[in-house]
Amino acid sequence: MAALRADVTQHETDDTGDPFADLVTALERIGDAVPHGLGRLIATCLADPDSELARVAIDAKLTPMIDGLTARLERVTGAAPDVRLRAESGLLYLLWRTAVGGQTADATALHRRVLQVMGVPPQPGPEQSSTATGL
Repeated sequence: MAALRADVTQHETDDTGDPFADLVTALERIGDAVPHGLGRLIATCLADPDSELARVAIDAKLTPMIDGLTARLERVTGAAPDVRLRAESGLLYLLWRTAVGGQTADATALHRRVLQVMGVPPQPGPEQSSTATGL
């Protein structure tokens, strides 16, 4: 639990000035973390939600993850009363698809679907898309 509290920056990403690319990068990092411990951590929280481990994981990892996604999503779509709910929905979809299907062979399609769940309009041209993912 001390390690969880100490490492609060795991899912932070730099602000590159391209809000869409920053949002995609954050989703990529979360998806990459699922098979490397994040999935087990979430499973532990679900199995025993009243445990101290679950409380620490939620405070140190999951809430900051949602806060970061919400802020990035808001920079892309603008302020809206449901922006946090859309960030949570996108995160849940990403976690579910990654956990159920393993690391998907087509990460670009997965991220495109997550963005759709989050209410992010398709990006019209390559100059506005992430060069790392081709979205």
